[in-house]
Amino acid sequence: MAKLKRKILIGLLAVMIVFSSNTGITEELKNNETYMPRVASLNLCADAYLIAFAKSEQILSLTQQSSDPTLSAFVEEASNFPISSGRLSDILQQHPDIIIINNYSPPPNDALMYKLGIKIVKLEASNSYQSARNEILVLGKALNRLEAAKAYLAKLDKELREAQPSEMTNRPSIINYQRRGIVVGENHILDDIIQLAGARNLGRDTERTIGPMSLENLIRLQPDYVLSISEKDERIYNSEDRGSEILSHPALEKMFGAEQHIYIPQNLTVCAGATTPKAVAHLVNSLRSSRLNAETRQILE
Repeated sequence: MAKLKRKILIGLLAVMIVFSSNTGITEELKNNETYMPRVASLNLCADAYLIAFAKSEQILSLTQQSSDPTLSAFVEEASNFPISSGRLSDILQQHPDIIIINNYSPPPNDALMYKLGIKIVKLEASNSYQSARNEILVLGKALNRLEAAKAYLAKLDKELREAQPSEMTNRPSIINYQRRGIVVGENHILDDIIQLAGARNLGRDTERTIGPMSLENLIRLQPDYVLSISEKDERIYNSEDRGSEILSHPALEKMFGAEQHIYIPQNLTVCAGATTPKAVAHLVNSLRSSRLNAETRQILE
């Protein structure tokens, strides 16, 4: 272990020496309106923002997750940019001016980053569209692309308004029932999507952001719809493992017909912000289709 630590330290020092010899960015340049800092991302949620309003020459690398269609809704757009290994030593060799991290990133060495003149921008894993709006502006300012970020935000706001239902006589109740009987409550990204779609999240009954709920309690609440998350852009009803067996329990199937079991792709529920209008539009359309299918079936019967 000691030898491994020494190797890592030597590697970082080597990168530091090379980096120091190749960087000459002054504070005067940084304050210049034409200064376009180069950025490496270790934050999947930030990848979509970089693609949207950073200049292409600013983007040194995106996260590996940006090329995973189960996690990112912008795989095609991300394919136009380099993908990093996620290792700090590799990222430092790209000579970034900014590294974007999140709550789950290993904390960087502040002294080393200061020595190399690298700014660390930490964006939280936003659970609501409103908090994501603030992060978009923070990142836009850091990239010296604030006006572009504002224009992008206005576009997202417009898409969200268009996705939301214009009129709704009653708010349908929804519960997101996941593997092992887990439901989500207030302050969860899915709760935000459900509320923005004009529905009620009965998972708030747990009074927790996320936690277990018994099948008996779910049936007692009698939600209008059960919402499932799918890794693929399709409905999944069959259990794939022991943890998901509860999702195909006979009691659920008896209580909720096909029209009452709706789904949302997983890649629309990972990050609040860039995908929120898409997620809300998907949920609103699913609710509308389910209601129409139910009404059609009743007429035919």
